[in-house]
Amino acid sequence: MESVIESIPTSLRGDLSKKLIGIVTGSQDKNAIPTELAKKIIYLWRRDQMAAPVGLMALLEGAVMVDAEEAHNVR
Repeated sequence: MESVIESIPTSLRGDLSKKLIGIVTGSQDKNAIPTELAKKIIYLWRRDQMAAPVGLMALLEGAVMVDAEEAHNVR
């Protein structure tokens, strides 16, 4: 997954992170992602790292857990 994230142009990472955040935060199931992943995402969000590769990897992991089909269709 890391190579996929690295292949995304830097100019598109901000928009992608916003879409993935929407998927992760849009879940009605508060247990959709593990607590540790939620903490990691919050930690990275507070440090403005959502568009960085590490942030995108965490968001993608969470988005797939919440709604794999929607995460797969993000453009």
